[in-house]
Amino acid sequence: ARTTAQLAAWQSALLDSLDLVALLIDGVHLGDHCLIVALGIAADGQKHALGLWDGSTENATVCQGLLANLQSRGLRTDRSLLVILDGSKALHKAVRAVFGDAALIQRCQVHKGRNIIERLDPSLHAGVKKVLRQAWDSPSAEQAERVLKNLARRLDHDAPGVSASILEGLDEMLTVIRIGLPDQLRRSL
Repeated sequence: ARTTAQLAAWQSALLDSLDLVALLIDGVHLGDHCLIVALGIAADGQKHALGLWDGSTENATVCQGLLANLQSRGLRTDRSLLVILDGSKALHKAVRAVFGDAALIQRCQVHKGRNIIERLDPSLHAGVKKVLRQAWDSPSAEQAERVLKNLARRLDHDAPGVSASILEGLDEMLTVIRIGLPDQLRRSL
C-alpha cells in the first residue's frame, strides 16, 4: 500500500520547475509487461526519473499516454528538447505527436550499435565497433555520415541486412553531432 501511494505521488509530481534539455525514453520488458520509462536531464546535468507507463508492448498509445501524463504535469513541449530513443517506431511516432518538430531526436547509439553487431559474424565485431566509434566521435555530422555510409557499402555484400540497418535512421544517429554538443556530453548521452 505504501509503495502504491509513493508511486502515485511520484507519478503526479509537478515537472514545471525542471529546466529539462534532454529526455530519454525506452521500453523495459519485465515478464509480460513493457514499462515505458522517461528520464529527464536538466540544464545543470541532474537526471530526473520522470515517469513510467505500463503496457504489454512498446506501442504508440502507451508511449503517448506517458508523454501526455508528463505534459499534464508541466513538461514543456513548446520548445526544443533533445529526445533520445531506441529504434522503436512507436516511441518515435508518440514523440512526434506530442512535441512535433520541437523534438530533436537522437537515436541511441548503444541500441543501434548492439543491433548492428548482433547481426554480424563474430569475426567482424571488433572492426565494426571501431568504425562505429570513429563515426560517433567525428567532429562533424558530414564526416560521421561518410564513415557510416562507407561501412554500409563495405558490408553490403556480406551482410546486406546490416548494411540497411546502418543507413536506417542515419540522420537521427547524428543529431548530437549536428547540434554541436561537446564531446563529453555527446558520449554521456
